[in-house]
Amino acid sequence: MEDKTQVDTVCNHKRDEHLPTLVKFQNGSLGGAGDFCVIENQNERKTQAMVVAGDQIYTGDLKDSQEYDTYMCVRNKSTNKVQIVPIQQALLSNHIYQELDREKRKTPMLSREHANKKLLKEFGGRKASRFVDNHEKMLVNVEVVRQDLDETVKTSTQNENEEAEDAMTDLSTSNEEYLAKIVPKFDKDATNLDHVYDVEDVVPSSLLERLDEEAKVVFSTPLQTIPLKSEYLKECLGRIQNKTVTSKEDFLHIKLIIYMDALQTLISLRSRQMQKVELSKITEKIENDIRQRFADPNVAKRGTRTNFSTEKALTHFIVMALLISEKHEVDLNVLSRALATSKERIKQYAHIANALPKSRSDVLALRLPSKVPTLKTARRFQRKK
Repeated sequence: MEDKTQVDTVCNHKRDEHLPTLVKFQNGSLGGAGDFCVIENQNERKTQAMVVAGDQIYTGDLKDSQEYDTYMCVRNKSTNKVQIVPIQQALLSNHIYQELDREKRKTPMLSREHANKKLLKEFGGRKASRFVDNHEKMLVNVEVVRQDLDETVKTSTQNENEEAEDAMTDLSTSNEEYLAKIVPKFDKDATNLDHVYDVEDVVPSSLLERLDEEAKVVFSTPLQTIPLKSEYLKECLGRIQNKTVTSKEDFLHIKLIIYMDALQTLISLRSRQMQKVELSKITEKIENDIRQRFADPNVAKRGTRTNFSTEKALTHFIVMALLISEKHEVDLNVLSRALATSKERIKQYAHIANALPKSRSDVLALRLPSKVPTLKTARRFQRKK
């Protein structure tokens, strides 16, 4: 029995006294000598082990389980007896990692999109800041997105019901006066497609002049942060932003795109009042113009939206879509998706705006008014409240 190790003593584990500590170093081991101590973290109310080795500091929480104790055996070679001693354990890491974590919590790394938003807010001007604020609200407000989806579904259903209710009848002369009010002014004797519509007859010249600042801000703002409702308008704007050289006409088209975005809101609007409804998330200037020009003049209450408002918005949207295109052409399917309106209905409004589908195609092309045949059978265009 003399060659066997015997247990000499077993020390009691007293938590109120400092015990030997078994330490492990994160990503390596201690290469030289170091000073060890135990500290109390008053902020987080916990005990930590600390090792100071030169100019490096290693810290870590002392792991002390409430369910079981950890012991180590210390053997005396001369007496061949061991002493069982309770110990504590700690995983130490360099303090620089903790500093980095602390800084990261204070100033988290920004993604490219968030960095662009921050720069726009600080240096992009008043309009650009508004774009970013509205975009962030939409990202965090799930309820807004849900309501937008509900409105789209309701609008699509409403349009289908309207088309089912409206009978196909002859276009009588009594509608000519009404059509003149909902279709932008055009030159009936034009011999060149560029002269059919004057952009100032579609959007007032005074408003176009006051949209210079907005057009510049929209052009310099990342496409995904601009609050345009439809992918169609985003694609139109993206083509302009991707040009290496821009012209005065490009900025005119940007102004029309901003206006079309507000018209799209009006077309999908269910409320009969436009006065307190936000039609554009980009500028109030367009909202005020639309409330004045597209409200039904035969209704006493100011800013009232009727079927007149929707039909006028549809024809103007189609005309502007033709004006911002390269060849005065636009895909009928694209317009149908953007406006949540059937292709047949868009064809009818395009016809009275001098645009017809190309042969065996769904592409609407602007035609000279003298070459557009009379609309023989179509839904009666008339004022409906």
